[in-house]
Amino acid sequence: MTIKKTKRIAADFSSLKTLSFRRSGNCESAPEEIAFINGFIGKEKLLESAAAYGKSPYGEHLRAVAEGKIKY
Repeated sequence: MTIKKTKRIAADFSSLKTLSFRRSGNCESAPEEIAFINGFIGKEKLLESAAAYGKSPYGEHLRAVAEGKIKY
């Protein structure tokens, strides 16, 4: 997969995540969260992603997952 294609896919996911939060108020299928749970990324990378979303509900959700406040 090329970097250009990866960035396009990430942008598509970003739009989908924003729409999902606006409609439901809940986090559904967060790609970063799934990657973290499956060991594809570490806590540091998850927190980096959370920081990119600032104080948005999505960013807060990712922070909560990284801090162990949300468990499955």
